[in-house]
Amino acid sequence: MPDRLPRVLTLVAFLVGVGVITGAAMVPTAPFDTMATSIRIAKSVDRTSAHPGDTVNYTVTVTNTGTTAISGAAISDDLSNVVDDATFNSATSDRGTTSFSSPTLQWQGDLASGAKATISYSVRVANPPTGDHSLTNTVTSTTAGNNCPSGSTDTACTTSTPVS
Repeated sequence: MPDRLPRVLTLVAFLVGVGVITGAAMVPTAPFDTMATSIRIAKSVDRTSAHPGDTVNYTVTVTNTGTTAISGAAISDDLSNVVDDATFNSATSDRGTTSFSSPTLQWQGDLASGAKATISYSVRVANPPTGDHSLTNTVTSTTAGNNCPSGSTDTACTTSTPVS
């Protein structure tokens, strides 16, 4: 009997929070999910400051960090506080589809477990300067398990570049 005790404790420890044990059977209280759907979004900009006439390049990476493929992962990048100071140039992605309908850049695509999509776009700062003299924008996603839902404070979701 003593040699079986560690296995029983391991089984009980594994099942805590997943379901309710009743007698010899376990009754699930919710679907078992080990973050099967999980994406990590990271945004970067190539300048710490910009001047009138400069081209500013942005990169957004979307990585499936979950254990299953994701169909229709999606992001939105609100450029409202960019296009008041700059003109949108173009956008590309190495997988999925990217579109721009002012002031929002959108990307959607399928990602296998471990796969990554890279979205690149650029803007040209107005000359003479316009707007609030700051290129600030935030990427969001409604895909389950992401780090940039609406209202997120994750610094990987936002960039801000002053225009001088």
